[in-house]
This record gives sequence, structure tokens and C-alpha cells, in this order.
Amino acid sequence: MGKKRGGDIDDLDFEEELSTFEKYVQSTFAEFAGTFFYTFIACLAVTSQDVLSIAFAEGLAIALLCSAFLNISGGLFNPALTFAVALSGGINPFVAVLYFIGQVSGGLAGAAFVKAVLSQDSYYDIQGGANMFRGNVPFDKYDSDHTLEVTTGTAVIIECMLSIFIYMAYLQSNLDPKSKQVTGPLAYGFAVVVAILTAYHTSGASFNPARSFGPACVAYFWEDHYIYWAGPFIGGLLAGVFYRLVLGDSSKRLIMKN
Repeated sequence: MGKKRGGDIDDLDFEEELSTFEKYVQSTFAEFAGTFFYTFIACLAVTSQDVLSIAFAEGLAIALLCSAFLNISGGLFNPALTFAVALSGGINPFVAVLYFIGQVSGGLAGAAFVKAVLSQDSYYDIQGGANMFRGNVPFDKYDSDHTLEVTTGTAVIIECMLSIFIYMAYLQSNLDPKSKQVTGPLAYGFAVVVAILTAYHTSGASFNPARSFGPACVAYFWEDHYIYWAGPFIGGLLAGVFYRLVLGDSSKRLIMKN
């Protein structure tokens, strides 16, 4: 049997206790490193200007990184998902705060490295790979007369709904003791693929404040940035509540345990 990682996260039936270094430093660094590589890959993929390439680059990166770090930190790489996991009883609040710091720092560093490897003009042509609200521009670049007419308010709802979808996929496949661990990272990654394909042309498809915040800082692109904090964190709150009250295992549910 392995050791229990990332504070309290219950991915497996662990028997041994962790050292302070493993519990706090190693797991936080894993979240920093995972978010760094995820943001670097996600922002660099935006240079393709192809939604299919972007969706699969981000989703497969999440799946692979989650597989690598699942038994160290839980493989979250997302402050809003961390919030949902903490609400669900998967990690203690102090560890969640450390993860938040690591994830936001990783997003900043990943975006900075994208700027380092691209020419200045190309970097700012894609706004550093930052998420952009696209619902008020023409869906088809050849048809300037028709837009989807999505507002920033409905973009928040889209980000919220699809964040719930992603976070519930993670919680049910990685946190629930009855889940199959080997498929958990795949469920997380492919949920990201589906969500990006669904929302890229409307909300801009973030579902991850760290991935949005990093390039926004480095490229100084803040237009409608609040969408990418409000939607995911409301989604994280609702996913955590649903898990605690209805969908969680009896060891995590707060009501109707028998």
C-alpha cells in the first residue's frame, strides 16, 4: 500500500502517515509543477487557432499530469476544483490554501515561459493565450452580420455549468472510494476536452482561474476576466455541495448516511 498524500485526500486506502515535507511541501510543489506545465501547454496550443487542437492539448495534458501526480497531491491544478475538493472533504483547508498559492504561481510561471519562447508580436496576437469572451463576436469569421449574442452574464453561467461537469467528473472518479482509480485522470482530462469544445466560441472555455490568471497577468489582458473566476468558483461551490449532500460516498455525505 502507498502513503496518504496531499493532506487528507482519499484517492486510495492508505495506511502510512506522511512526513511534514511530503504532506505540505512536496504536494504543493506537485500542484505548482502540474499547473505550470498545463498552462504552458494550454497557452502555447492557442497558437494553432484551432479549437480541436486546443481542446485535446489541454484535456490530454490534464489527464497525463493528473495520472503523474494523483498519489502526491491529487492532481488538481485548478484553484476552483481545489475549493470543490476541500468542500467535499478530500483535503483540509490549510492544504487547500497552499495548493491555491502553488497553482496560481504555476499559472503565472507557465504563461511567462510561453512569452519567453514566442516572439513578442505573436505572443500579443494571441493575448498570451488568455481566455477571451467570444460570445459577442461573429461565430463564423466570414459572416460578420451574425453573432451568438451571448452576454457576459450568460458566459458566467456557461463557465459555471461546465465547471460543475468537470469537477463532478473529478470527484466521482478520483475522490469516491468506490471509483476505479486508473480511469480517474482520464475522466478529468476528457471532461476538459468536452467542455472546451462546447464553450470555446461562447465563454472562452477556461473552467480554471489559474490557467486564465497567468496569461492575463503576463500579457496584461484583463477584458471580462472576472468571468473566469466567478463561473468556476460558483461551479466549485455547487459541485462540492452536490457531492456532500447527494452524490458522495457514505463516508463523505453529510446526510442520509444509512
